[in-house]
This record gives sequence, C-alpha cells and structure tokens, in this order.
Amino acid sequence: MAIKLKEINLSNKKEVKEFAFLPWKIYRGDATWVPQLKLSLLEMLDQKHPFYETAQVKCWIAELNGEPAGRIMAVVNQNYNKYQEEKTGFFGFFETIQNDEVAISLIQQAELWLKSNGMDKSVGPVNPSTNYECGLLVEGFDDPPQLMMTYNPRYYLHFFEDMKYAKAKDLLAYQFEMAKGMPSKIVRIAERVEKSKKVTYRQISTKHWDRDIKILQDIYNDAWEKNWGFVPMTPEEFAHTAKDMKQIVEPKLIIIAEVDGEPAGFIVALPDYNQIFKKIPNGKLLPTGIFKLLFGKKDIRRMRVITLGTKTKFRKMGIETVLYHRCWENAFNSGIEECEMSWVLEDNLDMNKPIVAMGGIPYKKYRIFEKGLS
Repeated sequence: MAIKLKEINLSNKKEVKEFAFLPWKIYRGDATWVPQLKLSLLEMLDQKHPFYETAQVKCWIAELNGEPAGRIMAVVNQNYNKYQEEKTGFFGFFETIQNDEVAISLIQQAELWLKSNGMDKSVGPVNPSTNYECGLLVEGFDDPPQLMMTYNPRYYLHFFEDMKYAKAKDLLAYQFEMAKGMPSKIVRIAERVEKSKKVTYRQISTKHWDRDIKILQDIYNDAWEKNWGFVPMTPEEFAHTAKDMKQIVEPKLIIIAEVDGEPAGFIVALPDYNQIFKKIPNGKLLPTGIFKLLFGKKDIRRMRVITLGTKTKFRKMGIETVLYHRCWENAFNSGIEECEMSWVLEDNLDMNKPIVAMGGIPYKKYRIFEKGLS
C-alpha cells in the first residue's frame, strides 16, 4: 500500500472541496450518518471565517494508492492559548477509512506540525474549536446525531488509543422525552422564582437580533469563563455564528432571563434540522434540497438544547430552573417530542445533577483526547 500525504491549499477551491466532501466516501452505506450541508462545510473552511483571524491551521488528505482515504486539520489557536496561558495545539476534521496506516500517518503529521509551532500538547478532535462540533463519539452509535453534534465509526477509537492518546474529558448527551413533562418539584421552583418578581424572562427578538446577540455573548463569556476547554469567541466570530443560526432558530426556544431588568442567563435550543438534512443525501440545497428544508420544518419532532448559562453573580437563584421549564413548555406546545441536552462536561455537577433530576437519561458519550508532544 502506498500512502501519500497531500497538504491542502486552503485558497484552492478544488482542494478545499476535496477535503470537505471526503466524508461522503467514508460514510457511504452508513444509515446513521447525517450529511452536513455542503455550503455550511465550505463556509467553515473558508479562511475568511472570523475564527481564522486568531488561529492558524494546516490540512492534509491521505491518499491510499492514489485515492483519498483520510483527512485531518491541525490548529494553533492563539486566542485559546492566550486565554488559558497554555501551548496547546488541536486537531480536528478527522476522518479515515478503516486502515491503521492511513490513520497513523494523519495523526503523526498533525503532531509534527503542532510541535514545530511550539505546541507541547495535542488535543482533539475539535472542528476547529470547542465552540463548534467537537468530541469523538464513543457510546451511542445507533441513533443519528442531532444538529451540530459529531458522528463517527466505532473503529476510530482504537486509532487514538494506539497512538497513546489519553482521555482529556468526556462530554455527555442526555435524552429527554417531552411527554414525561417537568417534575413537579422543578415546576414549583420555577414558579416560586418567577413570583419573586425579580426574575423575568422573554424570548429572543429577531427584530432586535443584533441587540440580543450582544446580550447572549456577554452572558456566554461570563458564564463559561471557568469551564474546561473554554475559549471566548471574538465579537466578530460570535456575530458570524449567530448570523448562521438566525436562519434556523425558533425564537420561542431561545429564552433570556433577567433580574431586575439586567440580563442574567439564557437557554438556546434548536430544532433538530438533521432530521431534514438526512433526507438531502448529497448535502446540496439545489435543486431539490431547498424544498425539503423549507417544507420539512413542520415535521421536526426533536430539538437540541445546545447551551444554557447564567452569569456568575446570578447563580443559585433558580434561574436555570425557570429557563428549563419555560423552554420545555414552549417546545412541547410546538409539537416537539424528544429533546437532547448536549454537550455537558462529565464532571460539571451543576449541570448534570439538574438534568438527571428532570428525567434526562445519558445516552451518548463523546471523548476529547490529549497527548503530550515532548
């Protein structure tokens, strides 16, 4: 077998497409995989994306006997290293056929580049940071991934174990059947907090989108600043991500809580558009995919709570309970039958305990690995 690594010129549209669309080869015949929209993939890899203003990346494709067989991206995230005071490198967008030599060559190439750029540790997979898709699926392979969550074959795990990568952190995904309703204790707490008259809530306003996005970013950076692996988005990056999200949001599922009129916390849930994307197997919106997207929304029965946070000074007030309760109420009345809450750090007890108390069942596990590069 002849394995050749080809560095991708990220200014070359043809090469970027070859890198971006490789999963369609890897997952051919896998009924659980959900293809991303190709436009979305290309946008994430476009070097004009605000992420790349504070990060450098290199991408490679592994060719086996002249045919594309795997890919990887290596990332030096200056924003992360400055914030965390580390020299950590990352890898992501990892895909490969079931071939040890292909996988090892890709991982080693990423490590070499990271080390040559002064990094002392390799962490991943992240696509391309923890603010986007991240983690290797290690449990829960039989259910299609929800929106903006990863999926991979079972055999990926042993590649990283063989390459001496250790678990850095596990990320949990919880499943919640909406028909079960919120436990009476949760409802009582939420109602008591609301009656205090200090805590009010409202859904996000698409009319005042820019205003509310700035509010969300302010809460986000405060609420997550102590979390493992956190890296704050720049205002440009946050606005860019929010702009993409605006096309698919259901405003009643994004709720902002306020204390005496001051923004204090929020919850963001999104309809699981993967239920529609699965019906667009080529990942193209044109000529027919756009109609499946436009007319399929009414049939979506799953949603994903992608984030919930409260500013540090407003914690222990029960705000999270209000947000969970009102989001469930709005979603249930909209016909949502199933909710995924993901991802949650395995050791974040302040998040895990309430979710379990509400009846959430951990049904998927994702892993982020790390390895020293000394």
